[in-house]
Amino acid sequence: MKVIKKTIANMLLAALIIVSPMSVLAESPSSWATSQVNEAIGLNLVPDFLQSNYTHPITRAEFCALAVALYEAVNGEITGRITFADTNDVNVEKAAYVGIVSGVGDNRFAPHDRLTREQAAVMLARLAQSVGKQIPASSPNFADNNAISSWAVSSVGQVQAAGIMSGTGNNRFSPADPYTREQSIVTIMRAYDFVTGSGEVTITTPIVLNSLPISDSLRRGMTEAQFNEAYDIAHYIVTTLLSDFPGLSQTEQVEALFSVLAFMRHGTGEWEYSESAPHYSNVYGFFVLNRTSCAGDVRAAALALTILGIPHEHVNENQWAHQWIRLEVDGRYVVFDVNAPLLDYELEPYKHPWIG
Repeated sequence: MKVIKKTIANMLLAALIIVSPMSVLAESPSSWATSQVNEAIGLNLVPDFLQSNYTHPITRAEFCALAVALYEAVNGEITGRITFADTNDVNVEKAAYVGIVSGVGDNRFAPHDRLTREQAAVMLARLAQSVGKQIPASSPNFADNNAISSWAVSSVGQVQAAGIMSGTGNNRFSPADPYTREQSIVTIMRAYDFVTGSGEVTITTPIVLNSLPISDSLRRGMTEAQFNEAYDIAHYIVTTLLSDFPGLSQTEQVEALFSVLAFMRHGTGEWEYSESAPHYSNVYGFFVLNRTSCAGDVRAAALALTILGIPHEHVNENQWAHQWIRLEVDGRYVVFDVNAPLLDYELEPYKHPWIG
């Protein structure tokens, strides 16, 4: 486990240098947010004045501008108003009229206060309801649940379950932390996808063990304790990716996971290739013993993809032939081969690009 954590930490450190909020490229969104920010801009969900300083904290009034843009894109113009004593911001008045926001007392809204994460959760849940797409009730499952204000608990649970908001790392929600412009835009984009589509967005919370659809193939050749040890490491990898890089699309999750597993397998010098040693073909061998074959590589990837909730196939399973993962990405099938390593589109169904 220490080797795994060191490997992941080193990889993520390199990536975080690129996406650090302290980057001088503050006028551009961080790399993890760029795709969804650009998509939101293309849908006219982001007013011009919010298309800069993406890593800066957003204010309560600024978030109202995003919420109103989404509402009016779906339901049409808001004609009513509710006024406050400390602002004449039209987006605040519109958002209050349709029930997305309320004041802070004494007919005040505090428009220039920084928006907190728990306030954002409440506004996002109300926004979905206001356009007629109620998010089902759910309880949050963060390590710092007790820090969430009582008035925000149900909303945090809703937006977590819907995949609209996730945590900040180490299974924490950090309810009182400020929310940035790019985080706000990304979650507005996810909310837009939720209210205009099937109500499903990319999974942002790893599936826990007791809810995991584990096949006999993934448990093969191990005791329950050995499987659980391997699962803990795979879950740690997935949780680290999702918490350190929130807002990844499913395609980006696949790419990030492949990069981590391929680096673990080939870039650390810690993994032994074997076709006969104990556990060479299962997840305990890959994640715990650092021992693997192409079959073990496939099952390790399959476990992590299962935790992410991403459907996939094990090609050539139980055959004395090269094995890999086949999955669908953006409407096309991809070869996910940690052993090669290769992540690329199929040339033909079930045909590996490097194998004749």
